[in-house]
Order: sequence, then C-alpha cells, then structure tokens
Amino acid sequence: MSEEPKKVDRRSFLYVGLGAVALVAIGAAAYVAMNPPVVTQTVTTAVPTTSVVTTTTATTVTTATTKTTATTITTTTGVGRPKMQILYMSTYAPALNDWLTARTLEWAAKRGVDVELSTASYMEIQPKILTGVETGNPPDVAFGAGGLAALLAEDPKARHLAPLDDVYKEIGADDVIPIVKRWYTMDGKPYAIDLFLFVDVVHLIKSFANEVGRKPEELVTWDDYIEFAREVKKRHPDMYPIGHTLGKCFDGTETWYQHWWPLGGEMLTDRKSTAVKFDSPESREALQRIVNLYNEGLISPQMLQPDEMLNNNAYLTKTAAFIIEGPTPFYAAVTRNPALAADTVLLPPPTDRKGMFTYGSKEALVAFSESKNVDLAKDLLIYIFKDKNAYYNMIKSGFYAAYPIFNSVQEKLAKEDPVWKDYIKVQPTIYDYTYPLNEPCKGMDEVSSKFLVADLFSMTLIDKKDVDTAVKTVADQIKDIIKRTYGQ
Repeated sequence: MSEEPKKVDRRSFLYVGLGAVALVAIGAAAYVAMNPPVVTQTVTTAVPTTSVVTTTTATTVTTATTKTTATTITTTTGVGRPKMQILYMSTYAPALNDWLTARTLEWAAKRGVDVELSTASYMEIQPKILTGVETGNPPDVAFGAGGLAALLAEDPKARHLAPLDDVYKEIGADDVIPIVKRWYTMDGKPYAIDLFLFVDVVHLIKSFANEVGRKPEELVTWDDYIEFAREVKKRHPDMYPIGHTLGKCFDGTETWYQHWWPLGGEMLTDRKSTAVKFDSPESREALQRIVNLYNEGLISPQMLQPDEMLNNNAYLTKTAAFIIEGPTPFYAAVTRNPALAADTVLLPPPTDRKGMFTYGSKEALVAFSESKNVDLAKDLLIYIFKDKNAYYNMIKSGFYAAYPIFNSVQEKLAKEDPVWKDYIKVQPTIYDYTYPLNEPCKGMDEVSSKFLVADLFSMTLIDKKDVDTAVKTVADQIKDIIKRTYGQ
C-alpha cells in the first residue's frame, strides 16, 4: 500500500439518493426486507440416538436512540459433540448481523457442533474479549477484535490469537485487499481477518446545499466544508451544521483523524517512544481548528458526550447538514427514512494540504490459541468467507455500509453498480490509528482502546486548557504507553 494518499475523482464518486440507479433497483420489497421483525433464533441439530435440547435467552439492550436485541443461542447434547463459545459484535446494520449469525448456525448444523453464540455492542465487545483472555476463558471465535489484534498477538511469548495463514490460503489470500493483510500480519503470519470494513464518507444532506447554492460535488477541501457550514448557520442560527462527535469514544477519535491526517499529522514511524510524532505543529493546528468550529457554534455542545450515536442521530434528524461516518447512518435512512436517503449524497472525506485520508475501522474475526477447538474455529472462518457469492450477498444487504475485503467482490459490485464503481477507488487512501506505520502495534492498540486522542476535546472545551498543553499531555501519554510496551 502506498504511503502517499491517492487522488479520487469526486465528481464521479458516491452520488447517492433513492433516485440514483442503484437504489431505484432496490424498490419497496428490499425496504421491507431490510426491516424484518425482531425474532429469536434457535438451532436444533438432529443426532441419531442423542437427545438434543435447545434453549434460547434473549435480552434487549436499549440506548436513547436505538434498540437492538442481543441473543444468546445455546445448543446442548448428551454425548461427546464438540461445543464452541462464539462472541460476535452487533453492528449498526441488522442485515449484517443476521447474515453472520445465520452463516455460523448453518456451519454448526452441517458440522455437528454445539454452539453458545453471544453478541455484544460495539462499546462492549473489546472489554468482553479482554476479560475472557485475562480469566483464561476466551471464546473460540470472536468478531469485533480488530483493535485488539496486536495487543493479543504481537508478543510471541504471550500470543493469545491463533495464526490464520491457513484460513487465508483456503479463501484466497491474493484476493484480500492489501491493508487487511498488512495490519494483522505479525512475524510473517496474519492473526485476524476483517469481515468487512466501515469506511468513512461524508453524508451530505442535499437540501441544505441547495439552500445556500452549493453543488455537493464541488465540496472538496476542509475549507469548502467549513465555509458551507457557516453559510448554513447563517440561514439556521439555532442549528449546528457539522455533526462531529467529540466525546471519549470511537467516533470522537475518528473526528480527530479526519482533520489531523489531511493536515499532515502522524502518530508514529516505529515501535519506540522516540518515533512518536504526535507533539507537532499539525496536532496544534488540527485541535485549534476544531476548537474554533465549536466556539463558532458549528458543532453542538451535546457532541462532547461519549455517545457513538450522536453524529448518526444528527444526520438522521437533519439537525446537522453533514456528518463523516461509515455509511451505517445511510443504511438506517434507506431502511427507515427513504425521504432522507433521497436527500443524501455520499462523498469522499474532505481533503487538505496532504491529500485525502479515509478512516477504515477494523471489523475483525479471530480465533484464540487457548481454545480446545482451534481447528473447528478456523473451519468456521473458512466457511464464512470461502463462498464469495454468499459474501457478496452479505455486502449488498448492507447498502454500502460494509466495505468488502475481496478484490473480486469489489470488481463484481463495480460492474453492476456505479456507486460501488467509485467507492472502491478510496481503497488506497484507507488508514488506521497507527499511520504512517500502518502495521500491527500493541502499544497503539492500547492508545486506541483508551480513546486518548479524544481527551483533547474535553481538555480544551470543558477544562479550558490551552491547545499546547492539551497536545503535549496526550503526546506524553502516548509516549509513555509505547515506552512501557516496547522498553524504549
């Protein structure tokens, strides 16, 4: 993967609304299909001379804005069948969750395996995985461990993940996009594989652009978007046009990268504290910009809460003119509010003097080396990925929310869908929190899991610390973690 961000033709990029070719084809039937009633899933596997009892417990997890159902599925038999514990993250797009669960239970039925399948939210998944590892009882397979891969596998003396080189070989390693292999490969072997990526794009509400005489495709740089936000603010004084999350959570850290990388910000170039580049003019410039946007009234004070849903809801309620997020909010619009989807344009992230950078969150599946069922775990992963037609259907079900990891699936989507044809062009600009190292880094997994860069916002906007102090404080914390992790 090139270290220099590539250019993307914005005029031909994701011009999306229900009036677009791809979504006209979806129609009402798909709309209904994407909104199935919540059901409890069970699996019963018949075995000669063996009694099978299946129990299912459903619990409902509710936030202020969304409701999801987390289901634990347990199958129990009386004799010698293997039993596996599986822990999956629940994504914002129910169709993706349903596909992964169905695929897993289908595999279990075919292999004669009993499974205990549990789900956790995106905020709960990493603590649950770490608790399992620390107590010596990790699941056999987990989904949602991308941000923990190096933390759990970089040290060869404490390698909790099983190598997946044989899985990659079975599913076609050459077909997997380079960044996925690169950010999970340690000592020459991959230890995780993304089910898909959530790749950030601008969700722009066209009606606000029309109000101020802006053509969406002409919004390119951060200067363009900031001036656009100011124009919207003049027409709607009580509105906060930029839907940036500033809280101590995943989306708060993404807000930072969206400004910082295009300005030239870098995290580290090697696994040692002296290679940490955070204390830089670019960091100060990025933070000062965000502070200014907040003080201008372009970002809502509510966004300082550690709530992943705030930016999504700002878009879904049209209380922001644009957000930058993986297209899961657009998925919600398509499946719940077609009028909003029709009023939406998806565009690549804003550029600045260093070019375009696209945040791609890691959505990884892993198998654990402590498991008694490592071979079965790998067989499950192969089953999930090997049927490219089934995988393609899963990606399609997410309405652009899930970015495919296979080149062949990208090519197939591009041939039939003009939106995908241009969406896949951002692939060379996808980075993660280790940029420009772009390799597994146990220390940076810790930095990311603690959302340290999001502390910049609370320090300056709540505690009223100056920008220099905030940047230096976070930079010192990052250096301390890297030094403690690597001894230098």
